[in-house]
Amino acid sequence: MKHTTRLAVAAVFALPLALPLAAVAQQPPGQQSPAQQSPAQPEKPAKKDWDIRLGAGALYQPDYEGSDDYEVGALPLLMVNYRDLVFLRGPMLGANAFTLQGPRPGDKLQIGPLLRYQMGRDEGDNDALRGLGDIDAGAELGAFITYRTGPWSTGLTVFRDISDAHDGLTAKASGGYMHSFTPKLRLRSEVYATWADDNYTETFFGITAAQSQRSGLRRYTAEGGLKDVGLSLDLDYSLTEHWGITGRLGYKRLLGDAADSPLVEDKGSADQFSTGLILSYRF
Repeated sequence: MKHTTRLAVAAVFALPLALPLAAVAQQPPGQQSPAQQSPAQPEKPAKKDWDIRLGAGALYQPDYEGSDDYEVGALPLLMVNYRDLVFLRGPMLGANAFTLQGPRPGDKLQIGPLLRYQMGRDEGDNDALRGLGDIDAGAELGAFITYRTGPWSTGLTVFRDISDAHDGLTAKASGGYMHSFTPKLRLRSEVYATWADDNYTETFFGITAAQSQRSGLRRYTAEGGLKDVGLSLDLDYSLTEHWGITGRLGYKRLLGDAADSPLVEDKGSADQFSTGLILSYRF
């Protein structure tokens, strides 16, 4: 099989940075200044409005979803969060439109819209795809709901293609857990399951009569259903106050009509592994 190296291009948005001005009031005569009051109380550092992370690394993953051939690709990182209201996570832009605080500090329920750039698929990515044609990259509109309590989290995201790339609908349910070994070393884990409708599954795993004639693969009609289940592990280590390194391990198992596709059953594998390493800088 021919291996290709694909460079993922991340769009960088110019974001205006607003710096609040501190108001200074004149102290009334005879009143002690904060420095003169006893005992002195240390001031908590002001929480920053902007949280920005930039980084780059490499990701080892299958040539296409369902492949048993793997490639190494460059992995840029761009994460932006403004006051826990608007966030950018790589190719996904979202907003916390509704937030409900839980009974304990840090517990919260959040709901909001999402916009995501979805990578397509080129038939030149792997010999198994020859004759199937390209699947265009596109934009997906969606929504999410998440709940966090202590180290635990759970969520649901739904996306719908709005660019005629696959015209499909997907939904992903997930549960996560975070554990800090030390102040500098933290493990984040997630288990998930993904459902996809007929349009999505047929686009990425179906083989039409014309595609069968060109590629030599048997004709196959793929219907919607539970597409995969998976697990991911991220290990974060803070090198300094600003620099950090993240190692990732991932595994998912294709299910249903996706797993039974000739692209998977005959030419690939339902077991999909990935691993990567990212160096990042936090502003």
